Amino acid sequence: MAGPAIDPETGQFLLPGRCPINEYTGLPECPPPTELDCLVVEKVFDQCFKEDIIVRKFPIPTGLGAACENVDLTRVDRVTCQVLSAECVVVDVSPPIDPPEENIRIVTVRQDVEIAITLWDDDPPVPVLLCTFNETITDFFNQVPLFVPPPGVLFGPAGGPFVFCEVVNSTCFCIPETVPPGEPVTQVICTVKICKVIEVTAFIKLLVPVLGFCVPRPCDAAPQQFEIECPPIYELFPPQQDELVNGGVVARKKK
Repeated sequence: MAGPAIDPETGQFLLPGRCPINEYTGLPECPPPTELDCLVVEKVFDQCFKEDIIVRKFPIPTGLGAACENVDLTRVDRVTCQVLSAECVVVDVSPPIDPPEENIRIVTVRQDVEIAITLWDDDPPVPVLLCTFNETITDFFNQVPLFVPPPGVLFGPAGGPFVFCEVVNSTCFCIPETVPPGEPVTQVICTVKICKVIEVTAFIKLLVPVLGFCVPRPCDAAPQQFEIECPPIYELFPPQQDELVNGGVVARKKK
């Protein structure tokens, strides 16, 4: 069995990172493996990324106890928004589409988004925040074809396949609806952009070349942000009558 990963030429521990460059060829060159090992790993069978653009119109809440109650909406000049949360949920994986032996399935996902919308009055001298309210989007779906294999005999359903969806980036932009001059703005139009990754994984046994077991490097000492005197000699005792001054000359204090 493999021991700690040691460079046979230098005798030093091998650390994760780029392979050293061969000074003669200019190409990266790693040490040869010491053995082959069979590892249980989670393999990515298929994955894709997708950007979605969601446009929604939201009424400004002005009812009793609402966020914008008693706000003069004729003063709305600008609308800003912030994505508070964005999640992607897999809601369905279809049976294989033709030809079924290729195991291409339609994966249906839903985006759940919560945004904070803020109304502003930009009249001088400084912008005035009128009100802020939250809205959610839970009715946006889309579909992508992905390779989703059936469960393997070795691990059974507990080994997958697993289908995941993760939002990796998001933003939003809102504008007030266009109304005649002097009329109150009652709705805002928001555009939400979402970038998500959908992937299919399952556990497998993988044969891989091995250099050895990983050995951790020594931890670096964290830099001290605040220096202290240790021990604080001149604070441990009360002041004395005689003090050391001027590079070692002892002077007696006058009373």
